[in-house]
Amino acid sequence: MLELYYYENSICAERVLMTLQEKGIRGWIPHHLLLFEGEQFTPEYLKLNPKGVVPTLVHDGRVIRESAIICDYLDDLSADNPLKPADPADRARMREWVKDGDDYVFESVGSLSFASVFRARMLAMSRQQRVEHWRKQKVLDRALRQISCTEQGLDSPYVIRAIATWDRTWGYIEEALADGRTWLMGEQFTLAEICYAPFMARVEGLRMLDIWLRDRPLSAAWWKRLRARRSFVAADVGPSAAESEVYAREGAAIVDGVADRLEQIRAGHAMELAVSCLFGDRRLAVGDPD
Repeated sequence: MLELYYYENSICAERVLMTLQEKGIRGWIPHHLLLFEGEQFTPEYLKLNPKGVVPTLVHDGRVIRESAIICDYLDDLSADNPLKPADPADRARMREWVKDGDDYVFESVGSLSFASVFRARMLAMSRQQRVEHWRKQKVLDRALRQISCTEQGLDSPYVIRAIATWDRTWGYIEEALADGRTWLMGEQFTLAEICYAPFMARVEGLRMLDIWLRDRPLSAAWWKRLRARRSFVAADVGPSAAESEVYAREGAAIVDGVADRLEQIRAGHAMELAVSCLFGDRRLAVGDPD
């Protein structure tokens, strides 16, 4: 028996939903958690996932955590519709794509989300309510990033990192597709696509994706193919219909600021921007011992 604990609009949960669709797995039991109501912090759920995050898969009583690991696990349950290359070296390269997404792109989409749509939600709370929300967080790094993006918005150094990471990632994708391949690993659709699809969909929902896709025609075509994938559509990847207007509005409110910072980053001023965010008017030169 497969049970999935998730929130539909979670970018990590959407990875698992796409994988279930690709593998044709039916009959799994859904457990919906409302994240902004704190259901991920109940004692019962924390026993399953001590980090208090989604998704969590339970298979015949055995708990599997972390979305990329869950997707890999689901792929191994059946040889049908494989989502990993057969060649070991290709499989390693695919996992490198997934790891880069987990290490950098996930944080980046979170930063842009909390600097826009989630920032609006958090600032609608009282300061005390926000403090109580942060106190419940189980991962300090994650909480610090969310606090910075909520309180500082575009002036958060995490936002600068996010903008630079997105530009680097799309550069890698454009380079990978330059030989005419259909997908990141060639002609086979793999977990690499599933890893990135929800990230891209969230930023598109925030009306920011075109900033990075301009002058990257191969990446734009890849993204069009990915959005048309049956599993993408069936898993309803991206902001829900009920929330799409809010995402678009809040994203549009900062898109010019994001584009301006991207221009400065491409001009070689990423460090100056980050230092400015950290120290305000104190513009420290790189290497300044103070």
